[in-house]
Amino acid sequence: MLTERLDQSQSTIYISLTMPSSETVQTFQLFAYGTLMVPAILLRVLGRKGEDLKFQDAILHGYTRHHVKDADYPGLIGSEKLAELGADAGDNATRGTLVSGLTPNDMRLLDVFEGDEYERVTASVAVLSEAKALSDLPAELVNASHRTASKEIRNVTALTYAWAAPVSRLEKAQWSFDEFLRDKAAVWAGTESEFAEVEAAQDEIVGAKVDGFPDFGHNMKQYWPFAKSYVNMNHGSYGSPPLCVIEAKEKLSRQMDARIDTWMRRRVEPLFDAIREEVAPLLGTVGDNVVLVQNTTHGVNTIAYNLKYEPGDIIVVYASTYNAVSQMMKHVCDTHEGVRIEVVNTTFPCAHSDIVEATEAVLKKYNKPVSAPGDGPVVPQGVEKDERVRVVVVDSIASLPGVVYPWEDVTRLCHKYGALSLVDGAHSIGQHTVDVTKADPDFFVSNLHKWLFTHRASAIMYVAPRNQALIRTTFPTGHYYESDKYPTTGYSHPWAFAKQFGWSGTGDFTPYLTVPVALKFRREIGGEERIMAYNHSMAVAGGKRLAKRWSTSIIENERGELTACMANVELPIAVPKDISEQIELQRYMEDTMLEADTFASTFVHNGKWFGRFSAQVWTELSDFDYVGDVYDKIAEGVRRGEHLQERS
Repeated sequence: MLTERLDQSQSTIYISLTMPSSETVQTFQLFAYGTLMVPAILLRVLGRKGEDLKFQDAILHGYTRHHVKDADYPGLIGSEKLAELGADAGDNATRGTLVSGLTPNDMRLLDVFEGDEYERVTASVAVLSEAKALSDLPAELVNASHRTASKEIRNVTALTYAWAAPVSRLEKAQWSFDEFLRDKAAVWAGTESEFAEVEAAQDEIVGAKVDGFPDFGHNMKQYWPFAKSYVNMNHGSYGSPPLCVIEAKEKLSRQMDARIDTWMRRRVEPLFDAIREEVAPLLGTVGDNVVLVQNTTHGVNTIAYNLKYEPGDIIVVYASTYNAVSQMMKHVCDTHEGVRIEVVNTTFPCAHSDIVEATEAVLKKYNKPVSAPGDGPVVPQGVEKDERVRVVVVDSIASLPGVVYPWEDVTRLCHKYGALSLVDGAHSIGQHTVDVTKADPDFFVSNLHKWLFTHRASAIMYVAPRNQALIRTTFPTGHYYESDKYPTTGYSHPWAFAKQFGWSGTGDFTPYLTVPVALKFRREIGGEERIMAYNHSMAVAGGKRLAKRWSTSIIENERGELTACMANVELPIAVPKDISEQIELQRYMEDTMLEADTFASTFVHNGKWFGRFSAQVWTELSDFDYVGDVYDKIAEGVRRGEHLQERS
């Protein structure tokens, strides 16, 4: 136990944890040579429209495809296996289609579709045509009989599925795509048997059972203090610490009060230093670059109030920026003459590229491109002398709707145009991976209590080394502030970024001290990757389940870029035109959910009601069904006008 080891030695309670780094959405290229050359079959496997995919005529040298005995599909083998098959090499090449833009989830589904008979391999593929979107697909990519001899444009490296089962299961005869397209393709595109496994995998709950760890789902409720009837679908708002964290916090509080002077004067600050070292890898950085703050709003306030502004400075926010953050930026403008806000309008679902383009349009309008950031803070150069974007406030995952933003790409744009990037990462740590060293934002703040299982309230604030001199004081200002105008006299008291956050007044520090307990618990139930994979797949499957139930929509785009561990589902309830009735309806929905001992955040976006459903390790699909029942009750009550009864 943390608290027992705290009594023994401060130096033995911390174990470093290295997290995987954050990536922008990774894409893959696949050489398709068999049934997947038919677009309708490929898209059914992927379970999406494929509007973002690109297709090219291509050829793979050194491989041939052969009929699988008693099957409609081929197996691809290298020339080294032809002798074993007893087949002639022929031209020893296979014509196919190069598909670009496949996501990791696409590849997972393709693995399921191909099964154990095949193995994914990397090969050099010769491209024979330029890339085309599905909407602009030429005849030769739809029907191989239209393909003619073509000049090889270039070679690219791509994945393909080679035959891994015994060669004896293949026929000597090479497989003909023309014959398959003529005789079997239409049947395959409409059949159920060939797609049952992969379509089940599209809604698979990943990581529910892992050997050596407890099963996820309702089994995990034993580790939380939830009321028996409580269905927790709003974890994203306040977080929910497990029993071990609650007990550690309570024990720490008793230990502090047993010797309060010892704790406050000798133990708290060294423990803070050790916790910073342990939690920093969650952001892909080191302890000297992070400090502990009460919550994300507190951290963003600290940064905003430390920055210096000049008349003509512009603060960029988004339509979905968290209200407390946007209000804070309004206050900055109210207290600094000539500073104003510019809002980037975002309506979801949209592609990440749309957000990036809209952001660059604003930056390009006001700022000139500058050189890459160096050792000091960036200085924006305005297109006109009297205005320039000073800072861009962007979410990593927004609150309402709870969607993933392309914050890494926005950060790169800020570097390009000399603006500071302030990332509101309130929902990040514990929900998806982050690497600030790679993405290089100027500032990043994330709650720990929302998704990491620490006790509320606790958060971490990252400041890039080049900007640490900008953060001259804590919020509120504490003992370690060092004034340039009135320097401390009598003893050496040099200013240090992290040091000044060590003590800014008496408070309850026990939530911060629960971080090691929370991290240990997460390792003991399977670790970060398992937790995130389960929560993501649960959110995706649960969201689809409710949307299908109500014949409504999910806030998600074609590439699956918007969903982490929160599903945003359109509700079967109309939005009143009258704002006062809308407020009454919101209250009615909340009251009904609370009476049913559950809750989901409800909000209006783009003229529709949506529910935000947070998935966590204790969640099962039946929980989505339960909340769905509650919303059905709400919809029926609205039809009867029950939400208006208090007005009368």
